[in-house]
Amino acid sequence: MIFLKAKRAISSCLALVFILITPPAVRAEVVDRVVAIINDSIITLSELNAATALEKTEAGKDAGKQGQDINKLKSRMLESLVEQRLVKQASDKAGIDVSEREIDNAIEDIKKQNNLSQDSLLVVLAQSGLTYRQYRDQIKEQIREVKFINREFRAKISVTEDDVKEYYSQNIKDFYGPASYWISLIFVPSGPDAKATLKAALEGLKNKEDFKELAKKYSVAASSETGGDMGYVKSGEMDKALEDAAKGLSAGDVSKPITAPDGTYIIKLIDKKDAAPVPLEEVRAKIQDRLFKKTMDERFSFWLSEVKKAAHIEIRL
Repeated sequence: MIFLKAKRAISSCLALVFILITPPAVRAEVVDRVVAIINDSIITLSELNAATALEKTEAGKDAGKQGQDINKLKSRMLESLVEQRLVKQASDKAGIDVSEREIDNAIEDIKKQNNLSQDSLLVVLAQSGLTYRQYRDQIKEQIREVKFINREFRAKISVTEDDVKEYYSQNIKDFYGPASYWISLIFVPSGPDAKATLKAALEGLKNKEDFKELAKKYSVAASSETGGDMGYVKSGEMDKALEDAAKGLSAGDVSKPITAPDGTYIIKLIDKKDAAPVPLEEVRAKIQDRLFKKTMDERFSFWLSEVKKAAHIEIRL
C-alpha cells in the first residue's frame, strides 16, 4: 500500500498535504450510506472508512489496539472530515480557484518526493481504485483550502520584533545551547601492539612531552595529523565515556586512559564552554515561526468553532 503525500493544511493550518487515499476492501453486501450532513454537503461511509484506514496505517497501530480503538478513531476522523468540508464550503463561497498548472506542479512534486514516474503513479492510482481525474480533483481541493486559509489568516498575521524579544526572554530556558569541549586525543586501537603503544604514550605524558607530538606519533585517529586536535565538540556528540572524562577535567588537564570496545583513548581538555543561551539573532527565525503558528492555530480554531455553530451539521454514524 502506497500513500503519496506532502504536507497537510487542515490539521496544522500551516501546510499542505496531498494524499492518495487507498479505500479499504468493501464486501459486496455492504451498501454505502450517508454518515454526516454538513449544510448542503454529505460524507459517506466509504469516505469515512478510507480516511480511517489511512489514519490507522500512518499511526502504525497493532491489530489488537486497532480493534479496541476503531469506534473512537472513526468518530475522530469523521469530525476531521466535517471540518475539512466546512473549509471547502468557505473556499467555494470565497470564489477561490486553482489553475491546471498549479495542480500539475503539485503532482510533479509528489512524484519527485515518492520517486515515481507518471506510469508508476497511474499504477498506484489504479490499485487504489482512483482514476487520475479523481486524484487531480482531490489535489485541487487541498490547494484551494490552503489558499483560502492563507488569504483569510496568514496574510493578516504580523509578528513584531517586540513579540520576538518578549518570547525569547520568557522562554530563555528553551534556547540554551549545549556545553562544548575543545579536546585533543590519542587513540590506540585494540590489537597485539596496543599494550606497548599505550605504555609508550603514557611514558611520554609522564615525562611532560608535548601532547600534540605524542598524538602524531602514537594515535591512529584521523585527528593525529593535527596533533589530536578535535576542536570544540558539543555535549552529546562524543562517546559518553569521553564526555564524562572531559567534564571532570580543567583546561590543560589530561585524562587517565579510557577503555572502549575499539581501543583506548586519552584526552586533553584545551577549553570548555558551559551551556549558555543561544544569541537571539540565531533563533529569531525559529521564534517567529513559533509565534506565527500559534497565532494561526488560535485564529483558525476560533473561526472553525464559529462556523460550526452557524452550520447545519447532522451526524448519522
